[in-house]
Amino acid sequence: CQSVGILPSISVKVNELTQDEFNTVRGLTSPSKAANNRPKDPALFVKSGKKGRKSIDSIPDSTEFNAQSSNGGIETTQNKKRKKKRETESYFRVIVRDNGCGMEHEAIPNLLGRVLSGSKYGVRQTRGKFGLGAKMALIWSKKSTNAPIRIKTAHMKNPGEVGSHFSMCVLDIDIYKNCPKVLEHKSEFNDEKWIGTEVELLIAGNWTTYKARIVSYLQQLAIITPYAELELTYQNFTEPQRDMRIQYDRRSEQMPPPAREVKHHPSSVNNILVQQLLERTSHDTLEKFLCKDLAAVSPALSKRLIAELGSGFHDDMSPSELNDKKVTKLVQLLRKVELFKAPDGSCLSPLGEYNLNLGIRKVLEPDLVATAREKPSAYEGNPFIVEAAVSIGGKDVKEGITVVRFANRIPLLFEAGADVATRVAQSKIRWTNYKIDHKRDRIGVFVSIVSTKIPFKGTGKEYIGDDITEIQTSVKRALQNCCQQLRIHLTKKHALRDIKERRSRLVKYIPDVSRSLFEVLDAMKKRRRNTQSTSNLISSPTKRLRVNNDSATNIIKKIQSHELTEESIKKCLLKTVETQSAGIEDGADHSKSTKQKSGKHVQPLFLVPTYYCDSGDDDVTHPLFVFRPLGRVTTS
Repeated sequence: CQSVGILPSISVKVNELTQDEFNTVRGLTSPSKAANNRPKDPALFVKSGKKGRKSIDSIPDSTEFNAQSSNGGIETTQNKKRKKKRETESYFRVIVRDNGCGMEHEAIPNLLGRVLSGSKYGVRQTRGKFGLGAKMALIWSKKSTNAPIRIKTAHMKNPGEVGSHFSMCVLDIDIYKNCPKVLEHKSEFNDEKWIGTEVELLIAGNWTTYKARIVSYLQQLAIITPYAELELTYQNFTEPQRDMRIQYDRRSEQMPPPAREVKHHPSSVNNILVQQLLERTSHDTLEKFLCKDLAAVSPALSKRLIAELGSGFHDDMSPSELNDKKVTKLVQLLRKVELFKAPDGSCLSPLGEYNLNLGIRKVLEPDLVATAREKPSAYEGNPFIVEAAVSIGGKDVKEGITVVRFANRIPLLFEAGADVATRVAQSKIRWTNYKIDHKRDRIGVFVSIVSTKIPFKGTGKEYIGDDITEIQTSVKRALQNCCQQLRIHLTKKHALRDIKERRSRLVKYIPDVSRSLFEVLDAMKKRRRNTQSTSNLISSPTKRLRVNNDSATNIIKKIQSHELTEESIKKCLLKTVETQSAGIEDGADHSKSTKQKSGKHVQPLFLVPTYYCDSGDDDVTHPLFVFRPLGRVTTS
């Protein structure tokens, strides 16, 4: 979808089948249920052993089995309900459909039926980890059900150009020869002007065990692709109450630009890669090979490199003259030289802070969220960009720190404890410095790393190790930037909370204070009545008079006329507390009051460093700032 500029729409349908339903679909018959008769050899279906042995008469025939199935898996015998024993194996029909650019008719068998069919002449950020998704699905289908997969695809050669035909292909694979087995391959007229790809396969598995993982993956995919429509439908024909449907609507129409392919950086090469490049090069001299087939090597620098290699190397020598020893010497030199310009990261395609913010808000609906993007960096000649977000609160978020990880915009579900994002969030960030309680608050940490080569650890490629200092530092800085943004909001929030608590405490004691004040004033009134003298208002001659006679006389008159009562004092104190609290709240939350007065919905503003943008052709200049659009315009 990205290559042709179409906002993606992906649907996944999973239909669970019983063994009999699967056999019907495949045109098979179950040996134990054939011809509606009892098994020919019932002993095959009875567990061996004295304790576990059952009577042959207890084995249900096909009529009883069908009766159980028609009752939803529950049969009634002597007014007792007995649950039907679940099948040991479940089968699934999986249909995945998208609206992407599709595949060319002739290329379908090799694209889906041949493992490791591609080769790299350059390097580019790619989604996924192995590049074997559809091929592994075909192998899984063959292993578990021995059923081929069905592909329907309509190819779009150029953006906006819909093909006149779509392709239908039934495909199997020869595991030993690693080649596709085409069972059916035809082209039909595309009346509906449909574009995209649909893959249908039959597999065996366990939905109950892996349902949570599938739902979690879809949720994280919705976060990292807010510009996509995602839908998952699960149907169980024998138990309809287990049906499920999850849908994530599109939240953004801003899709990241496609990643660009670039040449290999000299610091990132190895012996095998250099040998492959030497075999494929079209240049006739070593100097041109270094300049044209590698990045960041100028003609002057290539001459210095060849001179440094010493005897046996010269500018005009053919690349084919380099044997294994010379290749090793060249690689050692390329990895040691420090004069190569570091890759700038312009070839990468990160999600963007705006989309990341929208994705988190769409799925989790947190109370607060902050995003940050680190400056492009590189490790061993491979450029990478780290984007991070920290959220507070939200639905389905547990107390403590929950880390969500992405590599080249693909969710990573397993082995989270060893990942660099988890290690940094758990041990490198001092959350209390940012007014965040990492044990009681519901904290979501999101880290997305994009690179031309993700440094996965382990064969499963499920986590990124923390042994690469450059990546660890970038992740830490990005998370600290997010926390710094949150601290401003949390400080304001805590200040407002303290104001409310102070008001609550003051209001709590207003009745007691007003009662005490009125009792004091009432005692003054009684003493005035008894003595009729201002000087005797003081209970002790040694105490100094703190009010003048006029004020005291005025207060006593208000008490006598019932203008000043305990209730009036209470109302006056409450009004004073409310006025002071409102004034402080207005000062602490001036932006909120301004938005309410204006009556307009204020959109958040995202600032991105200028080093992310490639060109300044569309800049809008101002004496105080320069506005540069986020999207990169590419021309073909």
